[in-house]
Amino acid sequence: AAYLEEYLQFKDVILEVENREGLLRQSPDVIGLSSFTETFEDVIGHARAIKQMSAKTPIIVGGEHISALPLSLPADIDIGVIGEGEETLTELMQLYIRNEATPDNLRNIKGIVFWDKGERVVTLPRAWIENMDDIPMPNRELLLKDTKWQQPIFTARGCPYKCTFCASTQFWQKTRYHSVERVVKEIEYIVNHFPDQAIIPINDDLFPLNRKRMAAIVEAIRFKGLHKKVGFSLNARASIFDEEVAQMIVAMNGQVVCFGLESASDRILEALKGKTSAPDNQKALELCEQYSLPVVSNMMVGTPEEEVEDLAKSWWFIQKNQQRFARPAIAYSTPFPGTGFWQEAYRQGVIDDNFERWNILDLGFRRGESIYMNKNMDPAEFEVLYDHFRTFQAPLKQGYKHIYAWMNKRKYFETAYAHLAKTLELEGSVLEIGFEAHHLGHHAPDIDLTKAFVQGGQVHWDGLENSQFQTIVLSHALEKVRDPIALLNTVKERLQPGGRLICLFYNGFHPQMLEKLLTGKWDSSPFGAHHHYGLRFFSQKSMQALLSKQDWQIENFQVLIPGEHKEMSSLEPMLTALQSEYDLPGNNAPVSYFVEAHYPISSAENASQEALASV
Repeated sequence: AAYLEEYLQFKDVILEVENREGLLRQSPDVIGLSSFTETFEDVIGHARAIKQMSAKTPIIVGGEHISALPLSLPADIDIGVIGEGEETLTELMQLYIRNEATPDNLRNIKGIVFWDKGERVVTLPRAWIENMDDIPMPNRELLLKDTKWQQPIFTARGCPYKCTFCASTQFWQKTRYHSVERVVKEIEYIVNHFPDQAIIPINDDLFPLNRKRMAAIVEAIRFKGLHKKVGFSLNARASIFDEEVAQMIVAMNGQVVCFGLESASDRILEALKGKTSAPDNQKALELCEQYSLPVVSNMMVGTPEEEVEDLAKSWWFIQKNQQRFARPAIAYSTPFPGTGFWQEAYRQGVIDDNFERWNILDLGFRRGESIYMNKNMDPAEFEVLYDHFRTFQAPLKQGYKHIYAWMNKRKYFETAYAHLAKTLELEGSVLEIGFEAHHLGHHAPDIDLTKAFVQGGQVHWDGLENSQFQTIVLSHALEKVRDPIALLNTVKERLQPGGRLICLFYNGFHPQMLEKLLTGKWDSSPFGAHHHYGLRFFSQKSMQALLSKQDWQIENFQVLIPGEHKEMSSLEPMLTALQSEYDLPGNNAPVSYFVEAHYPISSAENASQEALASV
């Protein structure tokens, strides 16, 4: 619509969604339909019904399906647009406006398939639009402002990887980019005209592909303050995902990262995607966890070469990483036209030139109906395994809940660190120990900070065995290690004489936690008791007792994040009784605390320090 208006000054465009009667009541001169393969049967049904009501109205279809299989153009559709549609549709509309859409003239339009005397005619291919900025911003007003649909953005078209299952790479064939200025302008438009939209989906096949360009976009987003007004979701690839990319996503307020992880078998990944591996997948998930980036992952089962052992690797991979997924999606290996899978299905004879059951290509498996390509398992055996995988697939609402939990974790750390940076006078060398990639340095950039990570219940001291620090910050580390006392003893060795210890910890007596524990609704959020890093919780008293028992001298004990819990209807009397009997804090209990302590220097050490000072 925007391209027609820009280059043809044509504005009379109507958009109807699944409402052909409402469309025909507006007497359109030309009707356009777009379709993927799995919806192509629906498009055929719409076209047939439209022709019965308005036989002379031309119908044009575009999209990935007709581009991959031009000769599947049905009798009730007049023209199919192959590949990129902007220039092609503009030329077609010029013919219709002049009443010159004859077969002879259509033969001169590149990139179409049409009917002539009962035969399909495919014209020469059309060249791709070289300058992506020649394509105007979409006419987003056609999707009314009160629609529930999110307004997405494409900053690029195409992907250089040739995954054997992917129809998108076959459709676009080459990668082209909008300029940074155009991308930011489009984001600004969405923010200004759709202010209630919380997340802008960046629907590029692979947004972090061009790292230098991504950095420029992130810098521009932050310069204009757009990261404070809206969040983003995006697609990434595990083999090119690293800490630099994660940091850029956080900097732009990225809130969801989508990966096509596909499998945990290196053998299958090599066959599907080329240069990537199961360790790449694992590393990407762990990085996203450290940076509080919710992950929506796609896993694929039933590939042609897959064996039970490969499926087992994927099953255990998902099982092990369940807490790292906001929502795992399980897809059946589906052959889409134009892909390597489609060619494989053709070679196996499970599809032929007369295949038309497009609706079954919906990424789900139904024995006896779906196209089955696996060479190593009987369909009945595979169906049982497939049902096991489907148990991982969380409902959409549960996925949203997970995403909100991860974003709340990031906001928590940002708030906590900002408060600490403002409250504490941090000087000299600082060691922070925690399970998060966020750190104090983001809010106190001038400090000399080193980060050590807690993973698997222990601190990884790599390269720090002989180092000492003036300040050590335990950022929820005591809650996440198997042996807090051992960690405190090690910290004593890592502290310089006269150094100080800062402990951040979540309040184990917060009423919301008690409520969820009592009702069995405690989830796997990053601070949850069931989270794979969550080993224990401390109250103010138990933390004081632990430090005192280890001879730490507490200098400062403060509320880090104040809290106020809402009324809890049926549980209110029970909690009130518990609070009274066990002297628990009430509804205004803080969410978390921090404590400042130091370890006393022995008399010999003290004399040594005095002698050194005199020198």
